[in-house]
Amino acid sequence: MKKEFSIQGYRSIIETALSSGYSFISFDKTQNGQEKFCLLRHDIDADLEAAKTIAAVEHGYSVIATYFVMLRSPVYNLFGRHNHRCIEEILKMGHSLALHYDEAFYPDNKKELQELVESEVYILEKAYGNKINAVSFHQPGPKILANEIKIENFINTYDKKDLEGIFYISDSNMNWKNNDIWDLLENSTHNKIQLLTHPMWWVGSGQENTHKLWDKALLDNFNRSLDQVIGTEGAFGTPRKIKKLDLL
Repeated sequence: MKKEFSIQGYRSIIETALSSGYSFISFDKTQNGQEKFCLLRHDIDADLEAAKTIAAVEHGYSVIATYFVMLRSPVYNLFGRHNHRCIEEILKMGHSLALHYDEAFYPDNKKELQELVESEVYILEKAYGNKINAVSFHQPGPKILANEIKIENFINTYDKKDLEGIFYISDSNMNWKNNDIWDLLENSTHNKIQLLTHPMWWVGSGQENTHKLWDKALLDNFNRSLDQVIGTEGAFGTPRKIKKLDLL
């Protein structure tokens, strides 16, 4: 069992869960009577290529996960050619798509949160032909965490009623807090689990810190955008590579 943030470490999480008898289900299947399951959730904050890599790992084990994507990411363009293809490939592997909503975005303070969420869900569904059943909030505020804000028609991954009795654990900032996910799964400490991971943490060598992995995600996104510009935008002129991006 490899307890590290790497592809090998991620594989060991999947293998431990399967050997312990966990089924992997989507968020709309929690009421189907299964006694032991894992809701495998990925919030895609920065890197859809990393998401596709993790999706392929899961597909190799016949495991499904739900990928929560942002329409308003400051890092990636969800509808750019490369990222659009990433989403299509993730869906072809049998995974689900859901909305990762930026709660801090208020384009019009006359609109209710429900309406803003619904408008983004509509765009996702039309773009990918995939029914959206769930929403997660990016960097959720106190009201979301305190269950003071309700979202109708969608499962809210932070709503205690929607996911009552399901233990939540996250790899946020590469920190499992007071739990070791490998021991938790091996010992079946909880029969029903919502496991949140961020794929960008799992595609390195296992030696990088969060700063290094953020830098990698930024540079990779930039270079993919540059490749598209070189390939499709005649006004760019002679193909050239920008060798250094100052991230400071």
